[in-house]
Amino acid sequence: MPVASHAQVNGLERSYAERMAMRAIDERCKLLESGPRRALAGFTAQARGAALRSGSSTQRLDLIADQAKTAAAAKPCRDPAVQSEAQRIIAAHKGWRAQLTGNYPGLARSWKVDRGGKDIWRAVQDTGSATRVGLIASGTGLSFAVETPDLNASGARLFLRDLSKLGPPQPSRTLAPPLRNGTTIHVAASRRPAATRARVESKPRAGTLFVFSDATTRAVLNADPRDTFEIEITSRSGTVTRLLVEVGDLVAAFTFAAEF
Repeated sequence: MPVASHAQVNGLERSYAERMAMRAIDERCKLLESGPRRALAGFTAQARGAALRSGSSTQRLDLIADQAKTAAAAKPCRDPAVQSEAQRIIAAHKGWRAQLTGNYPGLARSWKVDRGGKDIWRAVQDTGSATRVGLIASGTGLSFAVETPDLNASGARLFLRDLSKLGPPQPSRTLAPPLRNGTTIHVAASRRPAATRARVESKPRAGTLFVFSDATTRAVLNADPRDTFEIEITSRSGTVTRLLVEVGDLVAAFTFAAEF
């Protein structure tokens, strides 16, 4: 497949360029059905996150993507290499679609995905203290949520990096959120009983679930995969619990979890 021709790329950047090129060709030639197209989007997000965490900059990846798309524009839709790649993606989607679970590791934490699930949780990051954060099945889609065993928990806020105030994050295995004065604040949209079940037939555990709005869910999905953000849970007793969440490959986890 065509890749960036004017920049010396490493292996991770090449993988990202190839997937961006194929997305551009598919947009023009309509080679893929919706399922393989969604899988390709997830594979592309995963490749981008891996390249960023290895040290590539967003500006460099944008340049590589532009070059890959320019090279892809010269490829005929019926080119044997293009057709072969389309068939490879279709086959990869079949295997991807058949999986019920997946693991998307970052530098410090992982997103664990369970499509079938014993409850409404679809993608989870273990943040310790018996809390969990991630994506839950909500209506016809997925919403970002946080759950605590504290029955007296009264509210939850999420703090995301504001790029207009702070520069982009740097890759690090030590989770460190941006300074509070350089973040945007997102307040949970609803408070519910906990949803986590030990087994399909068991009752949900005691606790509180906070669900964030669609707008906040989109904001989290758009966060830099090198970044860490903070969630603050307040309780009626006056205690405050602070959780650190690695963004990592959340977009890839979302794409996988959404393919019910």
